Amino acid sequence: MVWRKVKTGASHSRRGLGKGTRVTVRSAVTVAQGHASWARRAADAATHGHVREQIRLARQVGDRVALAEWTERLALLKDGRAQRLQQLPATLFSALKALFVTITVLAGVLLVAGIVFQFSPGGTNWFAWWDMVGDVLGVLGVLIGLAVQIVMWGTLPTLLFAAWREGRRSAMVPRWLVSETERAEMDSEITPDLINRALAHVKVKELAAFLKHGGALEYLIQPREQGGGTYTQIRLPLGVVAADLLATAKVELLAGNLGRHKHEVWPQRDPAADARVLDLWIADKGTMDRPAPAWPLLADGEFDVFRDRLPWGATMRQEQIAVGMLQKHWLIGATSKQGKSTVMRLLALGLALDPTVELLVADLKGDGDWKMFQPRATRYIEGSTPEDAEATCEMLEWGVAEMERRYQAKSDQNVVGPISRELSRRKGSGFHPIYLFVDECQVLYGAEHPIGGTKSDARAVKAAKKLHDQARAVNVHLMQATQRPDDRTLPVRVREGAHVRCALNVPNESTARMILADAVDRGARPQDLRPMVDAGTVVATGEVEDIPTGQAFVITRTHYVSTKEAYGVIARAMAILKRYGRTVDPTTEPTEQPVPVDHLANIEAALRDEPRVRTTVVLARLIEHDPDTYTGMSSQAFSAMLDTVGVQIRKYRGDSVLALAEVTTVLTQRNENVDDATGDDTDSDD
Repeated sequence: MVWRKVKTGASHSRRGLGKGTRVTVRSAVTVAQGHASWARRAADAATHGHVREQIRLARQVGDRVALAEWTERLALLKDGRAQRLQQLPATLFSALKALFVTITVLAGVLLVAGIVFQFSPGGTNWFAWWDMVGDVLGVLGVLIGLAVQIVMWGTLPTLLFAAWREGRRSAMVPRWLVSETERAEMDSEITPDLINRALAHVKVKELAAFLKHGGALEYLIQPREQGGGTYTQIRLPLGVVAADLLATAKVELLAGNLGRHKHEVWPQRDPAADARVLDLWIADKGTMDRPAPAWPLLADGEFDVFRDRLPWGATMRQEQIAVGMLQKHWLIGATSKQGKSTVMRLLALGLALDPTVELLVADLKGDGDWKMFQPRATRYIEGSTPEDAEATCEMLEWGVAEMERRYQAKSDQNVVGPISRELSRRKGSGFHPIYLFVDECQVLYGAEHPIGGTKSDARAVKAAKKLHDQARAVNVHLMQATQRPDDRTLPVRVREGAHVRCALNVPNESTARMILADAVDRGARPQDLRPMVDAGTVVATGEVEDIPTGQAFVITRTHYVSTKEAYGVIARAMAILKRYGRTVDPTTEPTEQPVPVDHLANIEAALRDEPRVRTTVVLARLIEHDPDTYTGMSSQAFSAMLDTVGVQIRKYRGDSVLALAEVTTVLTQRNENVDDATGDDTDSDD
């Protein structure tokens, strides 16, 4: 059996430490941990550790495209650093030269001033002038000396305090420095015997009777360390199901029996197992209080919504979590001041780092949390007035119109299936990803009819439902957050369309169910998160890639990006847009439909009246003729395109070729069919 054991040696040595000694040693260790954290961060910065980590992950999963891109980014970063180092001597020389020029000019000014004063009526003489200059310099020297001493004496305490704070942020206190009382609070030994005793007293009659009469629970997974806690999986006896232990009252009783608070014990029902299997994770004391690490994209990096997953935070089991953002609608709910807007804003900040993504933002609180997006968003709404609600409704209706235009454009351009990355990122294609963010959406749906309300003809509900039903297939996404979810301000037809559902602290189970749906029946309890203390901690369910297999939800401490830091991220996003030659154009009407590409006519022109041409040559000529359309098209994509236009690849002397006669025949037949259809329409009008 595997469980965590108490180290008695550490316990004895702990008894030998007095309170003052323990506090002193703990402070010294925390300072050392802070310096170690700085060293790790400096090493990561010096070696481009975040890029190397992405390279390692890409190599592990076998993603050659991502591996090539990250490798190229690493090479660019190295080249940039090398170039700066090469320019360093010239920069230092320029600084020294500027200092020399400044001193020379200052000396010249003093010399001229001395001459002027000497010959001015009533002026001072030559020696008195320089005595005065010397006195001024002496006073400045004294002040500079005092400042240097203050800095010298203050640097060490400041450095130690900063290291202590960093150590507290980045590491846990070693157990051998914790007193007996603190240790009892921070940790208790989790063994099968302790779990059996705890389960015997949760007031489930059949379970208590089974254990009282000597029954032995079956541990499918023995208690083992996982992240910052203990994980186990238990098969309950006949007549008892995992759902019997998932209610808040039962969890609180179980947590107390285990020496924990209710927010530190998370039983679940494994959706893939039978109803008697209980999935149980018990946090160490303090685990739920540790903040998520810094956001990897805070200071550097870009984002590709097709290829990358967005860093989101760390799970309660100390695992990094990242989310795919493509073709998912989101719903986030929480009570006020729990970090709901910050959590959703983190998603928007990541998306802003993709130069092809279009953002539309409606901040219906109007408190400035989203103001940094004004230069990046094609539409920005801020305020909670009826006019702001109507403008947000019009924004959603614009999204519906754009969605319908895209479906028609797909049909016109013979685009079958999902929109490819190549087509989406092509300038002017009209298929780039669009994200509509609505913060405090209860203001929208709670507005007066016909804007809001729950009736079937309410404009906001109709627009949201249409977006939920069809928009993600054409890369249009709806992201909503609310602090007051109920049937009036968050209608059923609106919340049921979300693919990812997230809840921070909410007031009760019924509110949690509105946000997380049936995940509540499997153990999701956002109502047990601590108000304010767990701000930014999210219970997420739905299409989240990093939810472990067999679990219905995941608890995540999301990365925190302050409002001040968010402005810096958006400034970098604008620089990325400029580098890619893209601009943010205010959205007023659906994007104009681009002229459909006539692949068949282009292929005929690429054959250049030759009877047979190899397919590779044809594709090269197409790229030369229309690089925006055909650059990057693979041979497989080219073959699929030929199938859509009705042209077959033939074999001639071992080569894959296209025949001019066949292409001309197919083109002629298509044109005749178009003419016939036009003629029929004309006759019917007459």
